[in-house]
Amino acid sequence: MPKLQRGFTILEVLVAFMVAALLLTVILSSFTNGMSNLAKTDRLSVAALVAQSRLAELGVSVPLEAGTFEGQDESAPEYRWRIRVAPLEWDFTDQLSAAGGIVYKVDITVLWPGTKRANSFSLTSLRTVFAQEAGKEGS
Repeated sequence: MPKLQRGFTILEVLVAFMVAALLLTVILSSFTNGMSNLAKTDRLSVAALVAQSRLAELGVSVPLEAGTFEGQDESAPEYRWRIRVAPLEWDFTDQLSAAGGIVYKVDITVLWPGTKRANSFSLTSLRTVFAQEAGKEGS
């Protein structure tokens, strides 16, 4: 009577190692992609904060007037920003001008270096200024 063999054959062991290697590759790839996306999201969040802080300063510590302004963020030196302020042309421009007001379109773009290309984040807002407010900003 033949003796029953116990254990695995070399072929079964090799197949098990191949399956384990493939699963480990998929898991590590997913983990790496997740960490990369987390880093991208973090940089985008910093860019949004830089843009929001520049927008908050506009008309308070920086005069709201037409033009282009550029600079580098103090807290995150790799982030450069550009602000474009221009009067907005719309249907009620004449009526608002008669009341002593003007609407500005504010475009803020934040740029930072990336691994493959430069990245950017843009924020657009509208600001209304009236003549009496413009006089206060100059004093």
